[in-house]
Formats: sequence, structure tokens, C-alpha cells
Amino acid sequence: MFTRGYPQSNPVTYAGMFWLLAAQLVVILPLAFYLPIWLLPVLVFSAVWRYRVMKGYMQKPSIISKLLVVVMGVAGLAFSGLQHVSLDMMASLLILGFVFKSLEVFTRRDAMVVILTGYLLVAVQFLYSQEIFSAFYGIASMALLTAAMIAIQSNSTRIIENLKLAGWMLLLCLPLMLALFVLTPRISPLWTLNLASGHAKTGMTDRMTPGDIANLSQSDDLAFRVTFTGERPAQNELYWRGLVLQHFDGKTWTQFADDLSSEQIKLNLRTSEQDIKRSLVKQGFGRQYEVIYERSAQSWLFALAAVVEMQGEAIFGSDYRIMAREDVIEPLLVKITSFPNALKQVNLHDTDRRMALQLPADQNPQTRVMADRLYKEAYSAEDYIQKVLNLYQQQNFYYTLRPEVLPERHSIDEFLFASKRGFCAHYAGSFVYMMRAVGIPARVVAGYQGGEWNEKGNYLAVHQYDAHAWTEVWLANKGWVRFDPTTMVAPQRVEKNLETAVQEEGSFLENQLLSPAKHKWLDGLRQQLDASQYAWRRFVLGYDKGAQSQMMQRLFGEFSITKVALTVGGIFAGLMLCWSLFLGLAKRHRQEAIEHRLYRKFCGVLAKKGIVRELSQTPADYAQLAAAHNPHMSESINDFTRLYTELCYTPATDSFRQTSIAKLKQLLKRIK
Repeated sequence: MFTRGYPQSNPVTYAGMFWLLAAQLVVILPLAFYLPIWLLPVLVFSAVWRYRVMKGYMQKPSIISKLLVVVMGVAGLAFSGLQHVSLDMMASLLILGFVFKSLEVFTRRDAMVVILTGYLLVAVQFLYSQEIFSAFYGIASMALLTAAMIAIQSNSTRIIENLKLAGWMLLLCLPLMLALFVLTPRISPLWTLNLASGHAKTGMTDRMTPGDIANLSQSDDLAFRVTFTGERPAQNELYWRGLVLQHFDGKTWTQFADDLSSEQIKLNLRTSEQDIKRSLVKQGFGRQYEVIYERSAQSWLFALAAVVEMQGEAIFGSDYRIMAREDVIEPLLVKITSFPNALKQVNLHDTDRRMALQLPADQNPQTRVMADRLYKEAYSAEDYIQKVLNLYQQQNFYYTLRPEVLPERHSIDEFLFASKRGFCAHYAGSFVYMMRAVGIPARVVAGYQGGEWNEKGNYLAVHQYDAHAWTEVWLANKGWVRFDPTTMVAPQRVEKNLETAVQEEGSFLENQLLSPAKHKWLDGLRQQLDASQYAWRRFVLGYDKGAQSQMMQRLFGEFSITKVALTVGGIFAGLMLCWSLFLGLAKRHRQEAIEHRLYRKFCGVLAKKGIVRELSQTPADYAQLAAAHNPHMSESINDFTRLYTELCYTPATDSFRQTSIAKLKQLLKRIK
């Protein structure tokens, strides 16, 4: 009888099917963190159905049954809220096919289709995560898939031997993988496809309502890591500029009056490196550093202002921010040079001035009256700024991660004259309001401040709880000058970190009881693990066109096609030789029965004890000689020889054979 044109003489055994189901579970498990969780129960349902078919409790699924299952699966995806054209949808469809195919696995060819699909899904995992742990998990998944393939092709039930052979096969592929990684040219793709996941965006949003950043500061997710060339800046100098918020509607600060898309914002703000340099007056010295940004599904990046040079997939913004060319859906490496002390935009354009003075009418009358009074008492803009800063310090304002909800109208009045409890967004927003109320151009800047220095890896790790908002005020002959009113209330926030600033309140990561950042006794282990991850990121992401060119120059000196061709040819020839030797030894190993291999080990153990077997000696004669020289092991030697002889010359059932092999192994351990 034939199934789909293939003979039933190659059916998948029970052992092979269990190997296959185990491999499916391991492959799908990490994707369950990104895709609909109900895909895992679907796998269990398919496995149970397939098991009952093998046991004879159920019939093989008919065409109608399989069609119904597929329709239900696709319908489930359609109602899961996934974008129709997205990485999540494509990966989910592939998983459904991977799972449902197990329902009709009856021949080895069917199983091979499932295994090859599993290899493809291992590659899909790296579209979601490029962590070093993901790499190790991917290797383990490939090893299990390969072991399943071995078990299915050979009907082998030996778990350790199947895994060992799979490991050797993958190990032989390692040199080829390294050669391809090092030598494959880093060229731009001919076409690209946006594979952004449909998950919610993480990190800083493009608007600021008092309380938003406070909520973000309850997350210990990593935002980015920084490696400095030379001495690192002081903690209070680490202002990582990201967004410039200029429009205020009475409660929320946004970048523009209109709600623009990310592409429209980049189109409005994009400028050239030359224009940025022309608008700056360099002072002090430049700082060089490289940043690896974590995936955020957003296009804004964070750097020390003002950035004058960049290497990476990033563009300059006219307000001294930098932005990614595309939304950051995978870790992004950018090398940056900044001049933090440079004067920014000494000559303010009329358009920028109007944007920096915008305020909603007929709101916050108390704040306006107070601002007018303080401004009239001041003898200069700088003196007025200092009076406003002193206001926060003198009137018992309180820094908190548990701010009160402010009303829709007159929110600034409510904060300054009633609650006086707020986070950085409250202080930055109210400060800019008081500047604009008297005609001084000002704006809110959102980003991150500070970071955690990793002694193990010699880099700075910036987390979401380092989110911060500060201000910039435009002053004649000085341009945009940074002021941080939060320092007047909680100087520890900038001098040290957020945890120190709210230590008395006890609100640091209060919603994450198991966060490693809260348990100082884990700092050493946590930093070591993070340093390993960062080294992996730098190695993989840092190997770009420039790094490859340097590597080629070190390997070959002056570039030559002939040298490269000979080197690549030599590598592949060496690999082919190693593979041929391995396959030859493996074939010989498989052809030799396990009892013969155990007997050779038995002879080798006794040879080390001075009893060498002659070619003319029978196993019985050799056992008699060995027992005479080792009377304390005579029983084990004779039992081993008897079992070996029975396996060689007496027909045996599979169960008897397996039991005897196990006893031979036990006896061999005793003799050793």
C-alpha cells in the first residue's frame, strides 16, 4: 500500500515520533514569548492526536478533518490582533504548518519535512532576539532536531548516542560557519522588507504627560549600552538627549502641534552633518563613544548633545537629536562623536522662536501672575531663571514616583500651588511654562540621565528607569543652555541615580519584586552576565564593512583576489577532508555491533593491567588467563565473556539483547 506515492515500508516508529514531538516543543518554546500563546496548546493537541492514532485509539485524520483544523488555526490568527503583513503573522503561519504537519507524519519523508521546517524556525527565532543565550538555545534546538532526524532514519532508541552524533555533526559545521561569517562580504541588500513585530513599542514615547516618565521609570528593561573612548564623563554630565518637546496643549507636551508619523517627523527635522556643524560653536573637547541600542520599534536614538559625527544607520536632526533611518527592530550599533560644551544655535530663527514661546491661552493664571512678578524683580534673564530654580528649592517641593493626577486645565497651577509633588516631567514642564510666560524661549528635552557603570565589561548600561526630562532655555550669545530643575529638589537623582533619590520613599521598581536591580547581592552575577551579553553584541554587530576590511588586511596584507580565492579554497578543501574522514569513521562505527565495541574496550582495560590478548586466543581462553591474574575480578571477567559469547553466537530477541548490553556495560565498569 502507498501513501502519497511513498511506500509504507518506511514508517516512523514510536521512538522516532517522540523524538520529533520533543524537537517541536523545544523549537516553538522561545517563540511563545512573542507570538500568540495558544500555539503551544495547539502543539499539545496535535501531539496527543498523533499519539492516539499510533496507539490505534483513533483513525488517521481525513482530508476534511485536516482542512477543518487548518481553517480553525488560520481563523485563530485572524482574530489574534496580528498585522496581516508582519513578522508575527508569517512566523505564526509557519508554526501552524510545523505543528499540523505532525498529524500526518507516517513515513520518514513526512518527518523530514517537519525537521527541515524546524531548522527554518530556529532561524526565525533570531529575527526576534540576537541575545547570546538565544544563540546557545538555537544551537541546542538544532542539535535536538538533528538527533530526531538520526533517530527517524536509523530507528535508533539510544538517546545519548543520537545526541552525541548530532553534536559531532554540528561541530563539523562550526568551521564552515566561522568562515562564512568572516569572509562573506558585508554588502547592502538589493531589497528590504519591513519585518517589524506587531508588539507594543517600548521605551520613551513621543509625548510627555506628567506621570508618563514616572511609569517608565518602574521598568528595569535595558535601553542601550555605551562604551567610551578614553575617560568616561562624570555621572551628572550624562544627559542622553532623545526628543525635543515644544508644543504644550495645557497638559501634554508633544514635538509638534500636529500628530505626525515617525517618517514625517524625520522628514521635517532631517538635516546634514555640515548644517549641524555650522550651527555650533565648538567649545571644550569631543567625546567619542559607541552605543548599542536595544530594540524599541521606534526611530529616536539617544546621545550626548551635540553630536557632530556618526557612523551607523542614523541621521541628524535639526534640533540636535539623532534618529535611526528605520525603526529599531533589532540591536543597532552607532559610533558617535559629541561636543557636550558646544554652543548650540546662537542665532535663533523666527520659526524656532515662535515654537519655543507657544502656550495655550487662558490657562494657569496663577503661574502667569507669579512669573510676571519674578521677572519684574529680576535684573536679567539669567537672574530670572535662578529665581525660578530657587522657587522649587525654597517652597518644599517633593520628588516622587507617585505623583498625583493633575486636572486637564490649569495643571501647572495645580502642581506649583497645591500638590508640589512630582517627578522630573512636572518640574521640567512647569519650568518651561514659566520661561515662556515671560517671553524667554524654552523647550522640554526628554531622554535618559546617568546609567549604571559595569566594572566587569567597562561600559555604561542605561535602563528604562534612567528616563528623565530636563529643559533648554535660549539665551543671547549662548544659544540653547541646559537647565535641570529636578536638581533643585532631588540632586541625588543626577549626582547618583534614581534609586538613591527615592530611597526614603521606597518606590524604586516597587512593581517588580523579582528585579535583579533591586537585589544588590546579585550585582556581581548580574553584571558578569550583562558583560558577556554586551561582548557578544559588540562582536556580532561590530563586524561591519569597516571591521571586515581591517580583518582582511590583517589576514592577507595587500588585498588580492588570488589570495582570497586560495584561502577560501584551502578552507573548504580542509573541511571536505575532515568531513570525509568523519563520515568514514562514523560508517565504520555504525557497522560494528555494540557488543564488539564493548569487548574491544574490555580487552583494552585488561591490557593496561598487563594481560594482552593474542590474536589466536578465543574469548574463553583469554578470560581464563585474565581471571588467573586477577582473581578478585574473576567473576566479573567470566560473566562478561559469557554474555559476550551468547550475544555473538546465540539468536536473541531485542529485549534480551538490550538487557545483555546493559549488563555488559555494568560489568565493564566493575572491571575498570
